[in-house]
Amino acid sequence: MREEPGIRQILLITDGCSNVGTDPVYVAQCARARGMTTSVIGILDEGSLGEQGRREAQNIAEAGGGICRLVQAHDLSQTMQMVTRQTMQLTLHHVVNAELRQLVGETSDGLPPETRTKVARFVETMTDEIELTIALVLDASASMQSKMAAVRESVRDLEFGLSARRGAYELLVVTYPGARGEAVDLVRQRDFAGGLADYIGRLRPSGNTPTGPALEAAMGELLRNRSADVLEDGRSGDVRNHVV
Repeated sequence: MREEPGIRQILLITDGCSNVGTDPVYVAQCARARGMTTSVIGILDEGSLGEQGRREAQNIAEAGGGICRLVQAHDLSQTMQMVTRQTMQLTLHHVVNAELRQLVGETSDGLPPETRTKVARFVETMTDEIELTIALVLDASASMQSKMAAVRESVRDLEFGLSARRGAYELLVVTYPGARGEAVDLVRQRDFAGGLADYIGRLRPSGNTPTGPALEAAMGELLRNRSADVLEDGRSGDVRNHVV
């Protein structure tokens, strides 16, 4: 087993439906084709998500190969950590099963019980050890104003949870719309000494909801990160490199 990085996640947090720019479902599909999983947490407080927003959240996650959860703001912290972990496991299971199909012609479901247990243990271990890059895509439109305190604390808890893993990680945040009229703003954890939770606490939600452009920005940054890894030391960044 090699020690290269493997998992790149996009996690979208929103309380509404996109109304500006590229179709976010299409962007999630493109990201999936490039090895990134997109999951969505929709915030239900005050009814701002609506039926259209619920459908869009579910469609984005389905197109992105990820998970969709619709929750109240007070459940956001637990849900954010749960979705992050479940998405890692989903990705690892997918890769392991793809490798098994090539090697033995079947997935882990068709293996003997003892072997299935070993596969499950492998996935559990790798969930804690594999290098992880997360792009947190945060709706900062006007309707999010009352939810930002919950978002800030949830991101703080996520930072603590990620730092407790054995594997290295990188966390970046894409907020949309941007603070100075741009479609998005992008901040990396390593570039903000006070932590991303403090950065989020300074946001002043306003404006429209350009979800598609925000997902595009996240995908582009994750692709740049992968290219930098390859140029630095020849690592491919493919999760399959972790599977013997």
